[in-house]
Amino acid sequence: MQSKKAVIIGSGIAGLAASIRLVAQGYEVHVYEKSDKPGGKLGHFSEAGYQFDTGPSLFTQPHQLEALLALVGEKLSDYFTYQKMPVSCHYFYEDGTVIHAAADPELFAKEAHLKTGEPVSNIKNYLAASEKLYTRIGQVFLDHSLHKFSTLFKIPLLSALRAFKLPYVTRSMHKHNKKAFSSKKLVQLFNRFATYNGSNPYKAPAMLSLISHLEHNEGAFYPQGGMISITNALYRLALKLGVQFSFGKSVQEIQTKGNKFLEKISNLYIFAT
Repeated sequence: MQSKKAVIIGSGIAGLAASIRLVAQGYEVHVYEKSDKPGGKLGHFSEAGYQFDTGPSLFTQPHQLEALLALVGEKLSDYFTYQKMPVSCHYFYEDGTVIHAAADPELFAKEAHLKTGEPVSNIKNYLAASEKLYTRIGQVFLDHSLHKFSTLFKIPLLSALRAFKLPYVTRSMHKHNKKAFSSKKLVQLFNRFATYNGSNPYKAPAMLSLISHLEHNEGAFYPQGGMISITNALYRLALKLGVQFSFGKSVQEIQTKGNKFLEKISNLYIFAT
């Protein structure tokens, strides 16, 4: 019986993770990458004896990587280690104000109150609402495929509906934050979470306020060796699993049949990442 084969376009973190998941499902995987190395935005370079990460500088939810490696019987600790950071970010303002955003929501609320005068209760209420949005609504989209009708019977739909409020989609993130805080500095601070996915807080919906839950409630982590350790770990594992990589190969066209983007052709599946 001919084995199932998959082609992945792009060896960024999504492409690397997808290759590992597909191997776990019994696929032979080939990844095409136009660059000369894996990682995509999560890259790295050296200059004058210094090391620089070229993309994301914040590591959240390491349990997602732990779960990915567990799919193929591997342990993340065999590839790199990480530690939780006491402070997620340092915010510097033009008037000299500096806010050290602790990963502990209690400490962060006290620090923000001290530096801006914002009531501690406003900050704690905001983060509690952020956690509720993430756990009840956000995870519905992250952990379940909405392309399958059967998903409707698996997701905690009732809980998500109870957490939903119309202003989360009718009001911009900026207006949501302006309503939540009296301090312009905190409005600006929480507006920046829209940049997680390249959004504009003045246009993006208030639903994106759930992103702040990741840093302030769950915390930020540091991978030993820098962010490039994540790329190196997934690439090393993919090679170990037999994934084939073709670097310096730019895909110009995906041929399909029946006007479908994803098409099974001669037992070959193509995934664009």
